[in-house]
Amino acid sequence: MFVDSVVRIGVQAKRLVWETPARIVIGVGVSVGLGWLAVKGMDWGLAAEQFGTFPAVWALISLSIFIASCIIKAYRWHVLFPEREVSFQRLFLVQNAGIGLNNMAPVRWVSEAAQLALLTMRYQVNGGVALATLAMERVLDMVITSSILMAGLILLPGAWQFAPYVIGAFVFAMGVVLVIPLAVWLGQADAVDKVPLLRTSVNAVEALAKSKRTLLYSSLLTAGHWVVLGLAAWALSYGMGLGISMFVATVAILGTLYFATALPGLPAAAGTFEFAVVYVLRAFDVPQEQAFSYAIVLHAVVFLPPIVVAVPFFSKMWLSPSRRRSASDNRQPTPSLGGTGS
Repeated sequence: MFVDSVVRIGVQAKRLVWETPARIVIGVGVSVGLGWLAVKGMDWGLAAEQFGTFPAVWALISLSIFIASCIIKAYRWHVLFPEREVSFQRLFLVQNAGIGLNNMAPVRWVSEAAQLALLTMRYQVNGGVALATLAMERVLDMVITSSILMAGLILLPGAWQFAPYVIGAFVFAMGVVLVIPLAVWLGQADAVDKVPLLRTSVNAVEALAKSKRTLLYSSLLTAGHWVVLGLAAWALSYGMGLGISMFVATVAILGTLYFATALPGLPAAAGTFEFAVVYVLRAFDVPQEQAFSYAIVLHAVVFLPPIVVAVPFFSKMWLSPSRRRSASDNRQPTPSLGGTGS
C-alpha cells in the first residue's frame, strides 16, 4: 500500500541519521550550537523592538510572493514531463507535500523520496519518467542557484568571505552537468535493460537532454522561481527596514537554504537557518538584532506553507481503510422508522 511505502521511506531516512544516540546528539547539537551563535551577544531589547514595530502586512506580501515562487516551481516540473502527462495542480500538491514532509524531518532528502512515492504508487506515474524529471529539477536548481551565487560573489562587496563555499557549489553543479551525457552514454549498455526502472529513467533523461526548447524553457522557469523567491525575501527585508537590495536578499536566501538544508539538525532547520541568515547579512552590515528578527519571520514564510500542505495531505492518506469505511458509514442517513413523512 502507498501509506506503508511512505512509512518505510520515512523510517529508513530517519535511521540514516538518527539510529544511534550519538547521531541524535550531533544533529541537535548542530542546531542548538548554531542557534546559540546566531544570538550570542545580541541585544534582546532591540530585537524585541524590531518585532514590535514590524508591519505584519509585509509578512503577508512576502508570503504571497513566496507562494507565487512555489507555483512557478511546480509549473517548471510540469514542463519537464513529456506530453505534460501529469497535471500542474497535482504536481503542485505533490511537490509541496514532499517539501513540507522534508521540512518536518531531520534528514534533507525525504522530499524527493516522498514525491517519487506519491507519483508512482498513488497516481500511477511511470517511475522512470518521474525519477528523471526529479533528477533534472535538481540539476537545474543547482546550476541556476550556484550561478546566481557566483554573480553575487563577483558583484557584491563583502561577499568574498564566502568564496570557498560558493566556488565549491558552482564547481559541483558544473560537474553534475557533465555527468549527464556520461550517464546517458553508460545507459546504453545492455546491462541497463535488465533494470526497467533504470532503462526508463535513462531514456527520459536522454529525451530531456535532446529537447533544447524544453531545457531552455525549464531553465528560464527555474531562474524565475529563484528570482521571485529573492523578491519575497527582499519584500520582507524592506518591511523590516534592513536597507538591503533585492540582489543581496536573493543571495542571502539562496546561501541560507544551501547551508541550512545541507546539515543534519532539528526539523525545519531550526537554529541553522537563523545562524545562516545572521551570518550572511552581517557581511552586508545588517545589525545582528535586525538580522535575527528578519531570520525568524523569513523562516516562517519559507518553511510553514509547505508544512500546511503536507499535514492534511498525508493525514488524509494515513486514514486506514477500516476508518474510512467507518467514517463513510457514519455519514449514511439514518432510515426513518416512521415512513417517509412529509
